[in-house]
Amino acid sequence: MKTTTIGMFAAIAFAVGMVGINFSDGQLNLQDKTPASSIDGAGILGHIEIIHKDGQGNIKSYQQTDNAIVNDGRNCVSMLLFGPNVGCKVGSATGLGKYTVIGLGNTTSLSGSTQIKALPTEINDNGITRQTGTLGTFTNATASGASATQRISATFTWGGGTTNTVLAAGLFNSTSTTLANYETFALKNFPSSVVLSNGDQLTVNWDISISGTNPYS
Repeated sequence: MKTTTIGMFAAIAFAVGMVGINFSDGQLNLQDKTPASSIDGAGILGHIEIIHKDGQGNIKSYQQTDNAIVNDGRNCVSMLLFGPNVGCKVGSATGLGKYTVIGLGNTTSLSGSTQIKALPTEINDNGITRQTGTLGTFTNATASGASATQRISATFTWGGGTTNTVLAAGLFNSTSTTLANYETFALKNFPSSVVLSNGDQLTVNWDISISGTNPYS
């Protein structure tokens, strides 16, 4: 059994801006304040475990990394909280469904932009195709400033006669790979490629956390 070095990337979070109201000069002025994320630590974070096993269940490699929440995911989360917006084409929670679908890709072209929606060169062959993950452990936010974390897991088994190199993963709301038929929450390149032989399994554990320290003044 061999393992790879765990790779840790910086977490990606998005911030919500705040405004203040000033009546000191008799006028109503909106003043830009420090973004909420730097005040209360609020954010939505994603963390991924990538576990590669052979056909006998022996671990061949293990990796960890933090994902990027893409613009499409941010817009649709905002829609769920506040109602329809121009950024999320789905107008209701029922239409959006749940972000529990995981897909794999064999490209490294996810570079530096959260504007991407599609997973380039997504794999749809010989046992690797988008699948609805299972909801694992939910960590309840109980203490002040604690995070609420949900795990989504999916295991893929490669059945091809040749090897398949997996380089990235995505979290979606549909098993459809037609761009107009799904929304994307997060995408991420793996720290290192995973080369699957026939019968190998690849498990992706995706943890989504909502955090914040919640000061009141």
